[in-house]
Amino acid sequence: MYDSSLFGLLQMLYDTLKNEAKFLLNVGNQIQAIRAEINRIQCFLQDADAKKPEYETVRNWLADIREVAYDVENILEKYSHKITSRKDQSIWKENIALHNIGTETKDVMSRIDSIRRCMKTYVDTGIRVISPGEPSSEKSQWLTRSYSHLVDEDFVGLEKEVNELVEELTSDENVDFHGVLAICGMGGLGKTTLARKAYHHNDVRSHFQAFAWASISKQWQARDVLQRILTKLEPKIRKQINKMMDDELVKELYKIQQSKRCLVLLDDIWSTTFWDSVKHAFPKGKESRSKILLTTRKKDVCTHIDPTCFICEPSCLNAEESWKLLHKKAFPRVNTPDLNIDLELERLGKEMVNKCGGLPLAIIVIAGVLARRPKIDEWRRTSQNLNLRMSGESFEQDGKIHGALTLSYYDLPYQLKPCFLYLGNFPEDQKISAQRLYQLWAAEGIISLEGNQGEETAMMEVGECYLHELAQRYMVQVELDETTGRIKSCRLHDLMRDTCLSKAKEENFLKTISPQPLVQSMRCSSSAKATSTRTVRRLSITVDNEVQNYFSTNDKSFQHVRSALFFPIQAGREGTAYPLPIFQGLCNNFTILRVLHLEKFSFEENLHKAIGNLVHLRYLSFRHSRFQKLPSSVGNLKYLQTLDLRVNFFSYLTLPNTIQKLQNLRNLYLPPSHHNTYKLELSPLSHLEMLKNFDTQVSPFRDLFKLTKLQKLAAVLSLELNEMDEIITHLTHKTGRLRETSFRIYYRFNSEKDLNLLKRLLGCHHLRKLDLIGHISKLPEHYFFSQSLTKLTLRRSGLEEDPMLILQKLPKLFTLSLRGNAFVGKEMCCSAQGFPLLKTLKIQGLPNLESWRVETGAMPNLIYLEIEDCKKLEKVPDGLKYLTKIQEITIIDMPDTFQNRLEEVQGEDFYKVQFRKFFGTKNFPKIKPKILLSGHKLGGLFQTICPSTVPKEWKRV
Repeated sequence: MYDSSLFGLLQMLYDTLKNEAKFLLNVGNQIQAIRAEINRIQCFLQDADAKKPEYETVRNWLADIREVAYDVENILEKYSHKITSRKDQSIWKENIALHNIGTETKDVMSRIDSIRRCMKTYVDTGIRVISPGEPSSEKSQWLTRSYSHLVDEDFVGLEKEVNELVEELTSDENVDFHGVLAICGMGGLGKTTLARKAYHHNDVRSHFQAFAWASISKQWQARDVLQRILTKLEPKIRKQINKMMDDELVKELYKIQQSKRCLVLLDDIWSTTFWDSVKHAFPKGKESRSKILLTTRKKDVCTHIDPTCFICEPSCLNAEESWKLLHKKAFPRVNTPDLNIDLELERLGKEMVNKCGGLPLAIIVIAGVLARRPKIDEWRRTSQNLNLRMSGESFEQDGKIHGALTLSYYDLPYQLKPCFLYLGNFPEDQKISAQRLYQLWAAEGIISLEGNQGEETAMMEVGECYLHELAQRYMVQVELDETTGRIKSCRLHDLMRDTCLSKAKEENFLKTISPQPLVQSMRCSSSAKATSTRTVRRLSITVDNEVQNYFSTNDKSFQHVRSALFFPIQAGREGTAYPLPIFQGLCNNFTILRVLHLEKFSFEENLHKAIGNLVHLRYLSFRHSRFQKLPSSVGNLKYLQTLDLRVNFFSYLTLPNTIQKLQNLRNLYLPPSHHNTYKLELSPLSHLEMLKNFDTQVSPFRDLFKLTKLQKLAAVLSLELNEMDEIITHLTHKTGRLRETSFRIYYRFNSEKDLNLLKRLLGCHHLRKLDLIGHISKLPEHYFFSQSLTKLTLRRSGLEEDPMLILQKLPKLFTLSLRGNAFVGKEMCCSAQGFPLLKTLKIQGLPNLESWRVETGAMPNLIYLEIEDCKKLEKVPDGLKYLTKIQEITIIDMPDTFQNRLEEVQGEDFYKVQFRKFFGTKNFPKIKPKILLSGHKLGGLFQTICPSTVPKEWKRV
């Protein structure tokens, strides 16, 4: 019997399936369309960024477009993951995923069309979308312009820099003649004040015959600048100057600087383009009697103008100078030397200047506020406000602090702005590892890994180039690795960090969460407030043990988060406890997370398998955290580029062999101690560029031979003779791109064959750090050692001949440690000119050492000296008194007679150390700790420290 209702239902189902099939088939086309759209969006954003639109409406459009760009990237990533994992899914699951992607794509394209329509509507009503010449630029030019006639009578600090500049300006007879002098530094540092002080110095005024001051800033015209300079140098021909053609202007200015001794001060240069426009008006080198003094925030400007330029980089004021400057500015009408300041006022004042980080502009702005509020209650109120908002009401009236530092941000190239904003992730005053930063940038797509194959520029080098550019602009403070000259770490000045957080909030780049109210300087413009309703993309979370009370992984506004960096507010030895529900919620709900950084956290014994849900992760770090087993589900993270498993040493971490599935890994940090009962296979990780804590007791040593892209390797080697020979042969002849290695080696170098092995190892050109544990019958001569070796540790070597006679000839040795019977002789000598670069020397457990001699001229750069448990050593060397750079001497567990000689009162040897910055002695009671560990865990500990002590039944298979 015909049932019309059933037929209708079947027909409807058929039509639905037919439409769904068409929809699914069309998803691929939609993806292609959206790929093209994201390229157009990125180009538009870059153009808009270069022109800095002034209208609030347009800025909101740009914010909307950035949000769309993020969502498009997420869609493309989900689609890519679906394609690569298709073989692991059922058709049903695949179609559901495809349908969801198609729906999201349609929604995004609809949003893009809506933005386009709105933009067209408002453009038609008269608003310029992107205007290259906004009125605010003229205001900015007047705000930042400096004037030569203003002399700061309240100049504080930097006297040394003034004297250096005056000496260079007035000396024409130096072998190293400098025609160009530059003052470089971050905004608000007092560069112009310093230049003005030198410009008006009596010696300078009497040395030069003519002077010209030109404020360049970001808006300049070459003709206008040249006219102003020439008018100052030759005021008598002012009328003729205004009528000169451009080439006549250049020639006349050039000629005057040759005929008269002129000083031209170019203040606040922002670009090399300016100099290229005017350089033909300035004579070069000694052919001129004149000199140029310039100020800039960009170091590359100086070297572009003159590679031999004399560069002065003033530092921030110290605490005493900061208070002195505040005192002068806050009490301008009663500024007399014998003025008595109320103690409470002084305490509040010093508390406030401490928050300025020694930046003169910040101190001056605060002093300007305090000068109008002389009462204690008003100072107290200002101090409280300062804790909440450095750029609050009073400081925003002229915008000096925020404006001065924000100018540097606006001047950044488009690709560097997210690099700078990303620094806001890290807690205040934290040293940021440069290597970690590059890895995070790469994981977020801020720097790209594409095209970095073969011999092309590696990701680390691109990151270093970006960070170097930020440092050249004085937006970050960097610390260099003395051994390589490369950037080791960086940090933000407190006020620059405030600016960073302010811009990050304004552009919805980053959200910070803390258990306590933030005390950062967050300048809340209207656009910043508007972003509070936008989707959160990045989280930086400072947590304590009550993290669940202020951070919820179920918060829907967090479900589009791309990166989450967790930092402990105060991590003790046990680490900050991380509740399991929070961790599970993070892994289950933050489904598009690319970066997860969990530092110094304490988890349960086994890390939860939910970590495998974060399939889009590029960066995962558990550094200094505590847990004992990594789940096999980590093998799901197939896009992972960086995996940091440097957990707490006593965790004895067990690793799954599913790690070998992570074939996109570039950087792998293995744990410092292991508890594996099987070999950990690493050979499939063919893209590895950095491998740390590789241990031949845990992984097959021949795995290294297959990692042909390795650039950095740190390994523990505990092998037999033939195996040692094989790996050293590989290291010396088949190293591929390997450029830096560090080894801890357990081996007894007794026979002639053993010593030949040692010589070959020492000769590896990429060897940077070496820790040798075991007997050495004779130390090879210095010419067998790599010229790149910077750190050497010898333990239980049993050397009978003085090792210093050989080691002191190593040209780049920075750190030397002789430990536990490394030398069993009685006398040791550091000769004149020996150890030219050595900065750290540790001598520990040399039982027979009785005499140590340091000749004049030895170890000229030594900073730290440690002497421990050398029971027969009678006294510190006489030559110690000549080591003027030593900052700290530590004496540990030495006889009373030795330590008594160093006592400040009546100590015979105190004169040798009395001028050292730090000096301390320590004795530790010899109490054996009770270790309550199982045999397997003891095996993990001792196998890491000393494999030869491990009983057979504890050893790993």
